[in-house]
Amino acid sequence: MIDPVAAPDVTTHFKRIGDVFLAEARRETMTIGRTPLLMVHGAFHGWWAYKRWLGLFAALGFPSYALSLRGHEGAAPLETAQFCATGMSDYADDVQSALEAIGAPVVLIGHSLGGLVAQMVAARASAVRALVLVGSAGPAGLGATRDYVWPEDTPLLLPPERMRRSMFHEIDDGDFAAVYGRLVPESPRALNEAGLAGVDIGRDQIKAPVLVIGTQYDGIGLHKSDAIASYYGADLVDVPGTSHDCLLEDAGLDAAHEILRWLLARGLDRSQDAPNNK
Repeated sequence: MIDPVAAPDVTTHFKRIGDVFLAEARRETMTIGRTPLLMVHGAFHGWWAYKRWLGLFAALGFPSYALSLRGHEGAAPLETAQFCATGMSDYADDVQSALEAIGAPVVLIGHSLGGLVAQMVAARASAVRALVLVGSAGPAGLGATRDYVWPEDTPLLLPPERMRRSMFHEIDDGDFAAVYGRLVPESPRALNEAGLAGVDIGRDQIKAPVLVIGTQYDGIGLHKSDAIASYYGADLVDVPGTSHDCLLEDAGLDAAHEILRWLLARGLDRSQDAPNNK
């Protein structure tokens, strides 16, 4: 289920940039000047959540990047106290570091908690050409999504059955075991800031065009996709058959295709310095 989808000439490279781990997939034989894509994972995950999408978009000519935020797979390891003190602004700094390493305006794609991180970055970074939010958390203006606080003295990992029920509608036992085995505990401070309306982003702060992808079977309890789209005046596409963790599902490829259609329709597929770019 989590194998990449890629053309034979797609190559993937990995590097550490400060606290961040960055995966890059690129099709070596295509030089058509596509806009780079930078993908930000959600809580508990890492760059690998986008493994399929990396291969798919790279095969279509998009230089494609996915990062692991600090404390997640491949990124800088943190002591427990340091990780527990890590907040959403720290994660936004990680994405900013990746943007600077890429060195060109990107389409920023964020999933779940990573969607809220992506909103923070888009509100302050001119290098974000477009923003795509997939099963995303919303800003403080939409209110809190829970009324309890996670203790901030130890990183948090939900038990398997709760994670499965929240993030998937249907998944094979073996596939879920593989996914769960790769998850890592999350910073409780970041989770509290996101869930308790601690990230304030004005609806007019994001100047880039925004696409919101809604998933049909989302049990994680975040803001509704139509509420986020309404807040930003964004385009909205609900993708049938998808769960919260759609990046890892076959049905999630339909979401990737919707992103591609949106980029093409808005002329965002070509980089700003590409020949004949309008």
